[in-house]
Amino acid sequence: MSQPFDASYFPPAPVLEVSLAFPDDPPSVGPITAFVDTGADGTFIPLAYLKALKVERSDQTAVQPFFGSPRLADVYMIDLFFGDSRMTAIEVVANEENDEIVLGRNVLNKLMLLLDGPHALTDILEKRPGLR
Repeated sequence: MSQPFDASYFPPAPVLEVSLAFPDDPPSVGPITAFVDTGADGTFIPLAYLKALKVERSDQTAVQPFFGSPRLADVYMIDLFFGDSRMTAIEVVANEENDEIVLGRNVLNKLMLLLDGPHALTDILEKRPGLR
């Protein structure tokens, strides 16, 4: 799976298309472009998408925005799809600040990614390329 970087960011940023699902259901939201953020601990999903899935809050957690004060945020469990590949029971935090999906390390660490800056592509790899 290969996705061009999003040129609406400056400089262009790595993104992936995702679909969202209530756990064990087929995807019902998406596909939506999600920002790949290797510096984010967790994954943030806009509250409007979580409401569309009709999922219930499972917990709360403290979040520390890059700029801003720490605050409590609601946590939800959803399934994420990357094409036909499903990740089950992923803990996500409600994003009440904007309508951007941010994929953090709790998701990215389960993927084999190639961020190809010179070609402005993000690839999910099926197998590890040979080392030189």
